[in-house]
Amino acid sequence: MHGKTAQSIAREACAVIGRGVLVTDEAGIIIGCSDIRRVGTLHGPSVEVLRTGHPLLTSQADAERMAGVRPGYTAPIILSGQVVGTISIAGPPGEVERYGMLVQKQAEILLMEQSFTEMRLRRQQALRDLAESLLLFTPESGDDRLLLLNGRELGIDLRNLRIAVALALPEERAGDGMQRRAMDTASHFFDSPEHLIVSLRDRSIMLFLALPRPRERGVLERSLRPLCEELLDLLRENGVEAQAGIGSEAETIEEIALSGRRAREALDAGMTLGGRVHSADALRIELLLSSIPRKVREAFAADVLGRLKDDELVRTFLAWCETPFAPAEVAKRLAVHRNTLQYRLKRIQDLSGLDPRNLHDCFALWSALTLRTLGQGRRGGWAGEGQRAGDTSRDAAAPEERLSGRPRRSDGEPRRRGRSPSERAPIR
Repeated sequence: MHGKTAQSIAREACAVIGRGVLVTDEAGIIIGCSDIRRVGTLHGPSVEVLRTGHPLLTSQADAERMAGVRPGYTAPIILSGQVVGTISIAGPPGEVERYGMLVQKQAEILLMEQSFTEMRLRRQQALRDLAESLLLFTPESGDDRLLLLNGRELGIDLRNLRIAVALALPEERAGDGMQRRAMDTASHFFDSPEHLIVSLRDRSIMLFLALPRPRERGVLERSLRPLCEELLDLLRENGVEAQAGIGSEAETIEEIALSGRRAREALDAGMTLGGRVHSADALRIELLLSSIPRKVREAFAADVLGRLKDDELVRTFLAWCETPFAPAEVAKRLAVHRNTLQYRLKRIQDLSGLDPRNLHDCFALWSALTLRTLGQGRRGGWAGEGQRAGDTSRDAAAPEERLSGRPRRSDGEPRRRGRSPSERAPIR
């Protein structure tokens, strides 16, 4: 029993019944008392109560035979079948005895709540340690059997985990309250004890999801994307703005560890590029580019882009990347005449020395724009400094917020082949 808890019990009970109250530990030492001067001293009647496990009335005559003892009623505090201390009420025994059971039960309830809280916190800590160990795992770093054993002790079978999701919260607001709301919302949304959902030390949240093994590669990630959008909408309703990164599908411990790292990388890059849900599979090229040393990235971007800084030309080029070699469709999307589009493409070529109608030159320009945006860092402050990231959402704000240049449907989602309704089935 903690001294702070014991002091709180003594103070609150004294305020209710108007009598002196003390609480001892399992050795009979006072650890909480309405008279703070008595803390740390031995309480004689409590020694007897601890020995027998039964309440004891102390008369005036009995109290006079013991140093520092007052007449009253002393009862054991029992938690999980064990006597963990005592609580004593000072006053005429016949008068204070009627309060004894009430105060005793109040103390036991408070201690039980404290015990449950401590158990929950210890479990949360153990789950966090497990997730962080999983994120750091590589075959070279050790044997996965220890991870499997730790997971089994916590009721998590790591062999069932199939894909990872990383959540980031706004850094300036990612306090304990917001983090708890985000954790509770995510845990209720993916409601299964098989999932590993934890809050990490950097205040980001990791979800290792135990989902059914799909028949085809890629189905799981495509099915998970709309669920992540739904989760972010739900978080927003609860006052929590967040972004999500989706890792790669996994079959082994090594792969689920990689999925967690890739989810964090996708999240980090995506927060720079724009959007809310960022998939590692959809950002393979962006993540590859982000691995290039910063100085090399900056030099390449500056060399390739040259004098190309006009936002309108950048928007035109990105629209061209979405449907290359389809000038009529690009002009329609930009709401300009085809001759205007051709003029802008020629202007891009004049400023950069690269022809966007040439596949090699087009990729060089797109890569340089992507590298320039990655070099600008995250848009806004987000918790989770250990992350890297990515997704490509079609945002109409700044022109470089949608630098992936991937083909997209009219609703802004990436175009994918063979996306059947069954692939979009809920996988919670």
